[in-house]
Amino acid sequence: MRIKIGVSADFPESTLVEVTGKNVNLIAARINGTVYAAQGRCPHLNLPFNRSKLEGSTLTCSWHGSKFDLITGKNLDWVNSVAGLPLPGWSRSLIAMGKEPTPLQTYPVTEENGEVFVEL
Repeated sequence: MRIKIGVSADFPESTLVEVTGKNVNLIAARINGTVYAAQGRCPHLNLPFNRSKLEGSTLTCSWHGSKFDLITGKNLDWVNSVAGLPLPGWSRSLIAMGKEPTPLQTYPVTEENGEVFVEL
């Protein structure tokens, strides 16, 4: 299913944008001129990415510090903090709650005539 998520101006370079509505909960960002989109919640505990950081293509979950490549969805680091406070190595598995590192679901994005679409 292809849906419009905004216009090109809605996605400034290196800025994380929440896209919600019509049963859609995504995050999107323009990285090096191209818009990328992914699920809007962290796969660890299904918490929203609304206060998360984007550095280059690396998305860091504000809740537990998991890191993902927004372009590929690859999990780069799994549960390394709580609310921004670093966790010692021995406690990371406790906070992970037995969940294995999980990639981020990404979705194809196209821009046409100043409009941005995602394929779900």
